[in-house]
Amino acid sequence: MTSYIGLDGHCKTSTFAVIDEKGNLVSQNQVITCERDLLGIVRSLKGTKKLIFEESHLSQWFFALFKKEVDDVVVCHPGYLGRKQGAKTDLRDALHLAQELRCGHVVPVYHDQSRMMDLRVMISGYQDLVQEIVRTKNRYKAMFRSEAIKTPGVGVYRSDERIKELSRSTSQFVAEQLFAQIQALEAQKKLYQSRFQKNLKLYPDIKRLTAIPGIENIRANVIAAIICSPHRFENKHKLWAYAMLVKYEQTSDDVSYGKIRVAGRRDLKEAFIGAAESILRMTQSPLKDYYSHQRGKGVSHHSAKLALARKVATICLAVLKHKQPYKEDLIRDALK
Repeated sequence: MTSYIGLDGHCKTSTFAVIDEKGNLVSQNQVITCERDLLGIVRSLKGTKKLIFEESHLSQWFFALFKKEVDDVVVCHPGYLGRKQGAKTDLRDALHLAQELRCGHVVPVYHDQSRMMDLRVMISGYQDLVQEIVRTKNRYKAMFRSEAIKTPGVGVYRSDERIKELSRSTSQFVAEQLFAQIQALEAQKKLYQSRFQKNLKLYPDIKRLTAIPGIENIRANVIAAIICSPHRFENKHKLWAYAMLVKYEQTSDDVSYGKIRVAGRRDLKEAFIGAAESILRMTQSPLKDYYSHQRGKGVSHHSAKLALARKVATICLAVLKHKQPYKEDLIRDALK
């Protein structure tokens, strides 16, 4: 007998709904979200056990907790779940998850228990910090724009002398606090960058990636953390889709309804596009020659740069899969 277990997990309580192979509700339980109670429910079930829950801030903890307790763990993408009718309750959500798993209507989200998941946590924290720095700088610069004071470049973030140009004491006070926040956030950013530098010794894959044109240390940390396990990508096309570097045409009855990108990792796209832009600033590189070749065929700058980003992604995948250092012949193979 196979039990399909739907788990609707929250910080305080978690709700289980268990159905059999015919979709009949076998049991339902609401427990405190703690290791003892969660495992108690799962261990009380007999036979083959398949568990599903949504991707959330608890999903990695749930995954590590249940990985060895059930026959299959599925972390699903909530955006791809079918809609259900009626009022929302924890039991209905758990039951809906179990039914979707039984019918095979779920899109799994990748999780594992390797130390690369720790690197993912670090990358996530760094990206949040960078976004906060950008937001704070925008608020700081807006203080000057509100009085038509020009602040070209980044010099305004390096010295607080220009705060005196603001006409009101209240505005000067607020600007001083924002400036102090920027300096504190920038100091935290340097701590992250120091950890990324140490990762070159801790993670051989990251060191190998840094030898690829356009892939500097931070970019290598991001790519290694998000790809995590290169063998989960069957081929380069799967990685391109995951990195949102390709579009897919929508058709019905031989009629085209435009092209769309599938949901993926925008931060991975930014890493590969950023690498392509870095290559274009180089004086000489085989990959830059590839871009020039694309332009010579009449391809637009945007499309040629996107094609270059896909080539960089292909080389990164090859380096990670084969565990070999970057070589020029890898580029020549990728350009074929």
